[in-house]
Amino acid sequence: MNRADRRRQDKQRKKSATSADPEGMFRHALNLHANGRIEDALKVAENGLKTDGSHSNLLQLAGMSCIQLGLTEKALKLLADKTRTDPGNAHGHLNYGAAFQQAGELERAANCYRQALELEANLAEAHTNLGIVLRDLCQFAEAEDRLRAAIELAPEDSRVLVSLGTVVQSRGRPQEAVAWFDRALALTPGNADTRYKRSLALFGMEEFNPAARDDYEYRWDTEIFFHEKREFPQVLWTGEAIPGQPLLLWAEQGVGDHLSHAGIVPTLTTEGTSCIMECDPRLQTLLARSFPEASVIAKIEPTHPDLLSSDIGFQAPMATASALCRAHRPDIYPLKRFLEPDPDRRKELTQRLSRQAAGRKLVGIAWRSARARIGPLKSMPLDMWGPILASRNSLFVNLQYGETDTEIAEACAVTGAEIYTDPKVDRFDGLDDFAALTDCLDLVITTSNVSAHFAGGLGIPVLLALQKSPLWYWGYEDYPIPLYQSVERFWQKTANDWSNVITGIARRLSEIVP
Repeated sequence: MNRADRRRQDKQRKKSATSADPEGMFRHALNLHANGRIEDALKVAENGLKTDGSHSNLLQLAGMSCIQLGLTEKALKLLADKTRTDPGNAHGHLNYGAAFQQAGELERAANCYRQALELEANLAEAHTNLGIVLRDLCQFAEAEDRLRAAIELAPEDSRVLVSLGTVVQSRGRPQEAVAWFDRALALTPGNADTRYKRSLALFGMEEFNPAARDDYEYRWDTEIFFHEKREFPQVLWTGEAIPGQPLLLWAEQGVGDHLSHAGIVPTLTTEGTSCIMECDPRLQTLLARSFPEASVIAKIEPTHPDLLSSDIGFQAPMATASALCRAHRPDIYPLKRFLEPDPDRRKELTQRLSRQAAGRKLVGIAWRSARARIGPLKSMPLDMWGPILASRNSLFVNLQYGETDTEIAEACAVTGAEIYTDPKVDRFDGLDDFAALTDCLDLVITTSNVSAHFAGGLGIPVLLALQKSPLWYWGYEDYPIPLYQSVERFWQKTANDWSNVITGIARRLSEIVP
């Protein structure tokens, strides 16, 4: 046997020994994992588990690899076995929690992180992950405690700093949130998510300086902003007066955002700007009637060719244009009535509602938001509205989109109130009719959803129920920035607690409708 044959034989012998030795396979898998070969590490770990299915380290490494590869169900099974065979290992519970977190089972994730901390009180990652999960569960006070503990242990972890910033902002402390975002950005200056979050905190304090506006443009590069940036050939507008020049304001975000941003159009047209406004197709008829001096074009896919014309000199996304106007034309706010519904439809609806009301005041109501992630925070369930619905001189008119029959029937049975749903108005797709319906009302009581924007744009009085830290354009109780002239705001005193808001609105309603 020559030297080369002996080397091959030795190599094969070592390989066979490793394949039969779970500990050796763990070391091999760990080395692969450390070098970024996650899939290969998982294969080796799974082969090792065929020899010894209760090998604690192999279970942990395989479970971690599955989390990284997005194989959540497999990760849960492996890490359940890990915590069962090695219940005293804090990192096992930590990873098991990460798998539950990835699966969206946040309560179970929180329990795992708490178990990890019982075993190892100074495990920074467990404090961090528990704080983030509690934030997502809207348990902000405990989330803040956990994240502060994590910062004591890992003061240079930008993820912890940003998470704490979002939590204190959710607790109504935007100035402190900015300080945490600043500290995180000192470590990771180009982080788009952090810069975008900082811009929202600054906007909520009515700070629209160039730095805040620059931060806001990072929204397109974040994981938390779900709208696509589109490219247009025209020059980007920077807020200057451009009399006689066409300006394209292109659509982004949802219907409520469209309306809040659309309030700048009358001022721009008064300046002599020729506005071309792209919008949600459901708003096209209403906005074209409301802005006769502008050109209103429904958004389509692909982009309408007229919007790509070289005859248009300038362009800006609607939210960017709105922020520029906040900085350069602050006198626009608070917005007065700028929407004009169909007068014939309004007349028809007024007659129908008047018959139903029989002399009572018409009070529109809406109570929930379907907006991704933050909808539950903005929603004030109808079963809490008892003190408001106690007004016997009001006919409550349903403005809530979506399925509402069961909620309304239960609320009426409990309170004795009458809540009227107009059978001929589509409250989701028929937005021109919805505007006409809203314009018939004496008052609107709503949470932060599209009803608030319609009523504000129509100049109808609004009693607006807001969470402790609402969307930036509603401001905070300590920083009540203006948006609509007709909107009166009621903020939660404590996050997730609507009691003071309901009491305040009920009292105000009794003053308006004795």
